[in-house]
Amino acid sequence: MICDDVIILVREDPQGHGVFDDPQETQYSCYCQVNSVTRSEFYRAKENGIEPQFVFTLSEHADYNGEKIVIYKEKRYRVIRSYVTKHSVELTVGEATTDA
Repeated sequence: MICDDVIILVREDPQGHGVFDDPQETQYSCYCQVNSVTRSEFYRAKENGIEPQFVFTLSEHADYNGEKIVIYKEKRYRVIRSYVTKHSVELTVGEATTDA
């Protein structure tokens, strides 16, 4: 698999430094392959009120640790589904809301 694009995975630490602090974020880049969501997957998800936009395939399992936010081309997406195969991890993402 050719991983010729880059995404930023965002790890949120819910423990701020104080009671009223926002969660702290750690961002790190990883290489991936970007694919479109298949037509059937898109329409099945749409029936359930979900709008998937991309599937990012990471060739290294170690790159993904359950992050819920992905940044791609300066836009934030939320992880709708992660799928681990023998050789890769697929992240299906949709547009993040302002509270994600």
